[in-house]
Amino acid sequence: MPEKILYQGEHLWAGNLGFLLTAVLFASALLSCVSYLLSDKHPSYLSVARIFLVTHFIAAVSIFALILFMIANHYFEYQYVWQHSNKSMNMQFLLSCLWEGQEGSFLLWIFWQALISLVIYRKLGTMEPITMGVMMMVQAFLSTMILGTYVGDVKLGSSLFLLMREHKDFMNMPFLQNSNYLQTLDGRGLNPLLANYWMTFHPPALFLGFASTLVPFAMAIYGLVKNDYQSWLKIGNRWAFFSVMILGIGILMGGAWAYEALSFGGFWAWDPVENSSLVPWLIMVAASHSIVINLKNKGKSGIFATHFYSVSAFILVLYSTFLTRSGILGNASVHAFTDLGMQGQLFLFITFFIMLVVWAFQKNKLLKIVYIASSALFLALAIIIGYKKIFLLVWSGVSVVSLVISYQKYYQNQKEENSSSKEFWIFIGAMLFFIASMIIIYFTSIPVINKLFGFNKAPISPLDYNRWMVPVSVFIFLIIGFSQYLKYKKTDFSKLKKVLLIQFIITLLLTSALVFIVYYKDSTATTIDKLSYCVLIFSTIYAVAANVNYWLNTSKKNKYTLPAAVAHSGFALLILGALISTSRKTAIKPFTESTGVSSLSKDFDKRKSILLTQGDTVKAGHYFLVYNKKEREGQTVYFKVDYFSETKSGQKKLEFTLYPKVQDSPTMGKAADPDTKHFLFYDIYTHITYADLNDTEKTTEDTEPTNYKGHVKDTIFAQNAIVIIDSVYANKTYKEFEKNTNDLEITIVMKAVDVSGRIYKAHPKYVIKDNTVFPTTAVIDELGLKFTVWKLYPASEEIEIAMSENTKKKKDFIVMEASIFPMINLLWLGCAIMTIGLLMFLIQKVRK
Repeated sequence: MPEKILYQGEHLWAGNLGFLLTAVLFASALLSCVSYLLSDKHPSYLSVARIFLVTHFIAAVSIFALILFMIANHYFEYQYVWQHSNKSMNMQFLLSCLWEGQEGSFLLWIFWQALISLVIYRKLGTMEPITMGVMMMVQAFLSTMILGTYVGDVKLGSSLFLLMREHKDFMNMPFLQNSNYLQTLDGRGLNPLLANYWMTFHPPALFLGFASTLVPFAMAIYGLVKNDYQSWLKIGNRWAFFSVMILGIGILMGGAWAYEALSFGGFWAWDPVENSSLVPWLIMVAASHSIVINLKNKGKSGIFATHFYSVSAFILVLYSTFLTRSGILGNASVHAFTDLGMQGQLFLFITFFIMLVVWAFQKNKLLKIVYIASSALFLALAIIIGYKKIFLLVWSGVSVVSLVISYQKYYQNQKEENSSSKEFWIFIGAMLFFIASMIIIYFTSIPVINKLFGFNKAPISPLDYNRWMVPVSVFIFLIIGFSQYLKYKKTDFSKLKKVLLIQFIITLLLTSALVFIVYYKDSTATTIDKLSYCVLIFSTIYAVAANVNYWLNTSKKNKYTLPAAVAHSGFALLILGALISTSRKTAIKPFTESTGVSSLSKDFDKRKSILLTQGDTVKAGHYFLVYNKKEREGQTVYFKVDYFSETKSGQKKLEFTLYPKVQDSPTMGKAADPDTKHFLFYDIYTHITYADLNDTEKTTEDTEPTNYKGHVKDTIFAQNAIVIIDSVYANKTYKEFEKNTNDLEITIVMKAVDVSGRIYKAHPKYVIKDNTVFPTTAVIDELGLKFTVWKLYPASEEIEIAMSENTKKKKDFIVMEASIFPMINLLWLGCAIMTIGLLMFLIQKVRK
């Protein structure tokens, strides 16, 4: 038997404590759930349930504090700490390390839901047993995601406290054979893309938004189980709008992060992970407005819609969790998590709560039993005998049929709304939000559909998403505009004709002026796209104008209507800013095409790529650009780029300086971070697409010759040029040479293209004389390049060439792109106004 290694310096107490706290976290959630559900019939269990609830919260906070302590103190013996941090990391990103990985983000989600549970449980009254029972049920499921334990051969979750030498991917690493490995060990570090201040705020806001959807979900389950469709609405209404606000802020922070850090060339790219957070928000908007209708009508209409939207938002949060964490989006999204082997566990998580929802909607007890029994049977058969796709389809069909049956039961005693009433159009608006979410989730789920049914459908482009969403958005904003003026129950339109006509004329004039300014000049959009954009601009301006008018006039009589007008105006401005800035985004193009960049990479667009040699001036758009210098701070390399304008006298005037940067992590690779200059009516956005990150000032000697083996037309990358093996010619063929001993002279033509596109040539020779090889050297003095042909391979037609460089000749250069985003501030202004409106509504409700 191999001798057991006695490791030195490991902090085993932290892992042991962590495992204990995680076990307490799961056990307390499960016991609290069971106690709460029992307390519905036996009130004596209520105090026990509350004790376990508080215990669960303490365990969540303790785990949170412990893992932060471990990261701050570099406990690299633990795989999670090693994977997501290192000693050179800036401590401002300490929290970012915690939720960079799957396990940490699950912990963040658990923490928020534990905190919300602690805040809300005493305010629920008779609703507490069922509502809190459901919430703690979710917590128990979530806690299994970080358990990292085995039940038989089945692994439950992935632990934050697993030692590297116990992890299957790292346990055989050579350095772990050293008992004192911690003395020299450093962590892998944070992903360069995540080393941004938005990473500190975006995930907490997003997961708080996800966690807040649980409250309307659990309350709606209570309403369905108890046939009490009114009691939960007042509290549920606050939490629904809170969720809309916080989840919206989280999504917008992600957009700001993408705009400032990820070099996507914008704030939204219809990325599957972005979509998976947007869809629950859209559904929660529908749910919050449906709750308003139900509250107003005191349960006489909209019962099914209110409960359906309220539960669907959380179910879609679970579905987004499955999409982003199962590994199924690995090739479809730039920031999906990798698969940790929890695909089956995540699938059971979502199917369990779908079953709970469908069961709760059934009014007939027999149907409840039949549905649960058949669902359990189908899933068991899928696990035991296979045919998972067939059983999944059958179960899905049974679930849909069950919901349709329940829909008919809930609506048979509901009164129809008058088409002139406010509640009718709010209902239509909510339904449009639901339709929009279904369109997005369908296209986002294409990788899932491909995997289930063996299809090979390609994901649609962002332009296709826009084309699908524009018609739905137009109707939504038209409803947002005129529905504010409608009355509940019934509206006399004769009194509104003048107001609506004036708003229509004002909107038409504003739209005409804006469309002329925005789309008059060379837009790349097609005629159909231009027309649809114009209609959407009209609808958003109409929504803003109508709500501002309502805000300034009608809402004075009723202050409780003011928050809705403010929030609706902000939402319309947000979409208007997004539409204009993305559809009219223009590249700042070089005055002459950068032909040299084509040799660097075929992915570079020579019409948009700006090649800047250090110290030279290049005209691009209305500016003259100068790349001054680069500076390294730790793993970050900054590039100073000056933007000049030309005065009437022909002088160059410095307008501003940008510092785009590249994160250069030795373990995680390189990631470009753009820099942006903000103006009132537009932004100038600059990011690096190619750069040499070495410190050229310190390399002043000739490099050692490097051998390259290749064919004719192959490319060699020098530090300041692209070198191509252009052609070969000889004074005789190999066959002629083999027949006699006469001399053979072979010339290799080496073509070098510098960063400005200038072409240079060298002609090294390979001479055979008297059966002796005499290689010769050729020089391109302007570039400091030397070439020597060392060997020829006639059979494979390969050439072996040695190349050396004189780095004193090197002139540093970068390739960058710059874009103008017009009217982008409308988007950020809309974000702020919408958030203020939602906050006003929540404050108003709390005071009331």
